[in-house]
Amino acid sequence: MKQLTTYMILFSCVFFWASNFIIGSILINYWAPISIAIFRLIVIVLFLGCMNWQAIVRATFTRYDSILLIIAGILGVAINHYSFYASLHHTSPITAALILACAPIVTSLLNKLIYKEYRNSIFWIGTIISFIGVSLIITKGALIGIAIGKGEILSLMTMLSFASFLIIVNHLSQRISAEAITFYTNLTGLIVLIPFGSTVLSLKNMQVELPFWLLLIVSAVVISGISNLIWNKKMKEVGSTNASLLLNFEPAIAMILSAIILNQYPTIIQIYGSLLIILGIMLCVYYKEIKVLYSAKRKMI
Repeated sequence: MKQLTTYMILFSCVFFWASNFIIGSILINYWAPISIAIFRLIVIVLFLGCMNWQAIVRATFTRYDSILLIIAGILGVAINHYSFYASLHHTSPITAALILACAPIVTSLLNKLIYKEYRNSIFWIGTIISFIGVSLIITKGALIGIAIGKGEILSLMTMLSFASFLIIVNHLSQRISAEAITFYTNLTGLIVLIPFGSTVLSLKNMQVELPFWLLLIVSAVVISGISNLIWNKKMKEVGSTNASLLLNFEPAIAMILSAIILNQYPTIIQIYGSLLIILGIMLCVYYKEIKVLYSAKRKMI
């Protein structure tokens, strides 16, 4: 029962993250990607600092932990935030969400490389099927790369940086509190991005209407502040690989919200690609159970 509750809490984080594709598509009409990333990180850092100051200042970590925190901040916050909003400037939220859906498989592959976790042939078949689905989406059915656009490349960067971030956070969470990890990674990301934000304080940015400022601030607090904090805290209870599997729901949620709010519907290629991704992920998730069932069936024969 406790584990089910944990999964439900993690699923709520995934829902809010899925809504970020829609919110990002709206905000990108009023600010440049770098401006959105910096504004949101300022809000997030201030929010986390006020909410968890004691846990943050009491956190102790080694030089090795500090290096990992910096790397996580660069990959999972600076690069991830910028590439996410930049991708929405060049592609649809549905495409971006479908590409990000491969984060669980990439996370599992990284775990395989780093921790030598066992993976059988069923897992690798699922991986290939999922990446074929992603290839269909990013090439718009061409499968040979000629149709790959800047938005799709940026979405791949978002996915890869997030998968790497999950691995590092899962490692750090064994010794450091979720509050400290979330704060210091976001602070690092903000520090890295500030030198590139020369237009952040431009008059054009300041003239954006109040409702969109409220949308930016509230979404930053809920999606990137509270949700990230909860995710980092709860993820260690089930492991990074298992937790990241819940990201499979993100594309479906993004598609529904995109249709309701933006009146954007998935194309035939996106539907075919998403089906392949889901099939591949299911094989990757249940590869152990499939092998057990297959072995049991052979014994019965």
